Amino acid sequence: MPRVEFEAETEEALVALAWRWVMGPRRQPDGSVADQVDQANHADLRRRQLGEVLNAIRGADSRRLLHEVAELSVHDTALLLDANLAARYGKRTGTAFAGIVAGPNKVMRRVARRDLVTWDADVRGYRMDPADAEIVLQRWPVR
Repeated sequence: MPRVEFEAETEEALVALAWRWVMGPRRQPDGSVADQVDQANHADLRRRQLGEVLNAIRGADSRRLLHEVAELSVHDTALLLDANLAARYGKRTGTAFAGIVAGPNKVMRRVARRDLVTWDADVRGYRMDPADAEIVLQRWPVR
């Protein structure tokens, strides 16, 4: 089991370090990150968290689906849940995909407190944050 340790001079500093590790950098009222160091730390945190999540995913269908969603998400496109997708995965209905997505999302929620794959009801398809998609494609370059 991975272990994380923090060291600080005060309890307040220790809590601040742990909060930052879990939640990422604090944002300004305008939504911007406080400085470039915070941005670099946030990107590193995202890579580490997503790396842990991707290492935990064992299901072939989940890995395949995540890769497909990532390929489309870097171009701001969703993976449509349709008969073609169900046929490619050998599923009779689209409900099987809820289970395929649930595993990775469960791990992502535990590690990063957010979903990796989201449902876009407007287009009836799955999406991923483009920053996450880039990391997925870097870690899993070939399907």
